[in-house]
Amino acid sequence: MNFLIRSNPVNRLKKGRELLGALARLPSALKRTSVSGKIRKIFEHKFTILVVPHNALSRFHFQFSFSFFIFFIGFSVGLFAWAAWAVTSNIDYWSLRANHEVLKLKVQYFAAELRKNREMLDDVRGADIQIRKLLKINNRQKILDGDLMEKSDGQGGPEPFESALLEKALNHALWTITESEIRQESQVIRKESEERLASFKEISQFIGYERGYSRSCPLGWPSYGRLTSHYGFRIHPLRGRGSEFHMGIDIANEGGTPVRSTADGVVRAAHWEGGYGRLVIIDHGFGFRTYYGHNHKITVKPGQYVRRGEEIALMGSTGSSTGNHSHYEVWQYGKAVDPWKFASAPLPIRSGDRVRVAKKVRLGSEVGMEVQ
Repeated sequence: MNFLIRSNPVNRLKKGRELLGALARLPSALKRTSVSGKIRKIFEHKFTILVVPHNALSRFHFQFSFSFFIFFIGFSVGLFAWAAWAVTSNIDYWSLRANHEVLKLKVQYFAAELRKNREMLDDVRGADIQIRKLLKINNRQKILDGDLMEKSDGQGGPEPFESALLEKALNHALWTITESEIRQESQVIRKESEERLASFKEISQFIGYERGYSRSCPLGWPSYGRLTSHYGFRIHPLRGRGSEFHMGIDIANEGGTPVRSTADGVVRAAHWEGGYGRLVIIDHGFGFRTYYGHNHKITVKPGQYVRRGEEIALMGSTGSSTGNHSHYEVWQYGKAVDPWKFASAPLPIRSGDRVRVAKKVRLGSEVGMEVQ
């Protein structure tokens, strides 16, 4: 018995569509399968390297896949990158270490120079003390005789940071000096330098003052001749009786004998003045003035600057005089003083100085020393 089974037309249409969709997807599936297969084949490719030596050794070869080649290249690049990083890191380290060594040498040199500067300043301070000692001694004859004694009651000691620097120097570790120690040492050097500079300025001013004073202080005799009258009370030479106070000293010699200035100064007067006759007055500064009277001729003019030993007049007998002589007076701070100590002193005299001067000679004695 035969049965005829007829399918539903709707089912046949549905199955047909599914078959058509599968056929449409078949090329892309085949394509994917083809690409992955090609890539796999590429990585499975083999490479053979044949080594042919130029001697008796036999040839040999080795074989590797393309995938091993890719791995080897990647590994080599990574190894090279790591090596480059390691080398650059070490370069920085050695560079820092070299800079550290250079800085150590610089700090050590700087610390050593600081110590040398301190030593030099100490020598300068010693010289400064000696100079001040010389300048402050009242009796300058001791300077000439070298009679200088050091005091033995001094005190002192190093600062704590100086002791630390000494330890570092002894241990050859000056490069470990700290910023604080450098600052303290620099401050000490700066302070010492300022003190020495101020001291030298003071010494320079003092020397300038002393030099000016030494040229302004009357020294020596105004002329050569015989001493005919001292400073002080005497019998009046013209009346022959009665007592008068003589304000200077008299030196007699031939008429026309040169009369010279006993110190540097400016001529304040050069004219006839009563009993003085022809008179020259010189202002030397520092409170000093000198008078030269009874001159025959005056050879300077008011306002003229003269130096010690320069001729200012010629000896004569003008004014109240009994004969040719030079009347010489020394005034200090507005008062007449004894010219003898200035005429016979070996050095310019300062107020308060104890200077050895020659004893006064008898009247009629020859006087007059070389004037410079």
